[in-house]
Amino acid sequence: MHTQVAAWESPWRSFSNYFEYNPAATFAVPVKHFSEVGASYLSSHADNGLHLVQEGDGASALQFHSESFQVDSKYRFFGKAYFSSDQKNNVGWRDVEDYQLLSPYLVADSIGGTYKRESYSLSGGASVCLGHTEWGIRGSYEGDVSYRQVDPRPRNTVSVIRINPGVTYSHGNWHYGAFGEYVRYRQNVDIQVEKADRKVYFYLLESFGIYNQQFSVLGETFTRIYKGNLYTGGLHVNYGDNLQSTGALITLKRAIITVDESDKRTPYQLTHNEITSQITHERELFHQTLFLKGVYSFHQAIGNETQYMPRTINTNFIVWDYATQSDRYQSRTQNAQFSALLANKDFSKFSVWEQLDGTWQDARQNYYYPYYHQFIQDATGSGTLGINCPLRKSTLTGSVKAGYKRVLSSSLMQEENNLITTQLILPDYAFLTSDFAFYQLNLKLGFRLSRSMLVNISAGGGLQQAKDKQAFSTDFHINFNF
Repeated sequence: MHTQVAAWESPWRSFSNYFEYNPAATFAVPVKHFSEVGASYLSSHADNGLHLVQEGDGASALQFHSESFQVDSKYRFFGKAYFSSDQKNNVGWRDVEDYQLLSPYLVADSIGGTYKRESYSLSGGASVCLGHTEWGIRGSYEGDVSYRQVDPRPRNTVSVIRINPGVTYSHGNWHYGAFGEYVRYRQNVDIQVEKADRKVYFYLLESFGIYNQQFSVLGETFTRIYKGNLYTGGLHVNYGDNLQSTGALITLKRAIITVDESDKRTPYQLTHNEITSQITHERELFHQTLFLKGVYSFHQAIGNETQYMPRTINTNFIVWDYATQSDRYQSRTQNAQFSALLANKDFSKFSVWEQLDGTWQDARQNYYYPYYHQFIQDATGSGTLGINCPLRKSTLTGSVKAGYKRVLSSSLMQEENNLITTQLILPDYAFLTSDFAFYQLNLKLGFRLSRSMLVNISAGGGLQQAKDKQAFSTDFHINFNF
């Protein structure tokens, strides 16, 4: 059992992650049987200037989870479940969840506060091998309820449904796979001011400090609905023998998010396009195994906005008539990653593993009219040293990681000078263009409770430092395997 758990949680499992995309790619899963229940607690805090305004300056989360993967003859069964209760402190300029998916078309207020959330997820799937072909399907439901306990008080309800079919054909040492995914996304935003005779200004953001002055309102309530359809398709091919294995994968994603207001207008449509490709390689080297992985992704977001003209009916009732529609916002992000890991797969012996990671990112966004732009290019490098130390009745594992992020070039053209500019745009740009060093430490102790149950207790910490500022995080986990 210990070998199965160690293989599932090994540092090289992420190098062959085809099963995450394709439920029929179980050839890439390093175990036959795995079952786990556990709990974790995480917390973090960042000094001013070392965090994004819409993320807040601190967070804490308590999570309970379970996961299982089982192989039975020609069938495979797998599933996950979790419940999380968390909060983010001093969140500013957003009254929605999943702001990165919905940005820049967010509803926000200038007050902010601590966001609390409860979320849960249920997912499951199965695959069956028929001759040389494996057919699989995976489905999940995720639900979130988040709220703030100061005026204005948003209450956001998020529901996400995923369906992920896939197929893999095997011939000799070759595996050929195809997969797809459909995601139905919905978020209801309901905001109220509970204090009597008080009104708050609701800003409808459009990026770069711009907000829709026509429909931003001073009021006691505000409602909005985000709806989305996300589509993914991809292919992968893998070759492996006793000495080495190589794989390649490509995915195409498209997401269309619409924003509906309470008066049935659809003022915004946000379209995401993304392509991701990856290559993995594994071979024996120096009586150990060398793992290599390269990933490149390109993501584009296009914001289409609809303009309306007011029309007065019976002197006191206003309706909004369609005027024009055009693309006004665009962002493009390129990301290239490379990782190399040298490790020993034999968990019964003391071993040391080493990993090197490098990332290059180029992020550009602009607003067409009026014209604004932001450009940031950076590179990150890190090294990790880990150990696996089997003891008489337990196993101790750990790792230490150190790295540095450096901004290569950046620019911002921003002419607006209002509250959003000074409290959101400029602080975020200052953080994103900061160089900083980061460090991580993790230790885990695993031991047997009985012949059929293992327990793993782990703790970790992280630190970021930029000049005289710092951010830190801590985490604690306890997992039972049977």
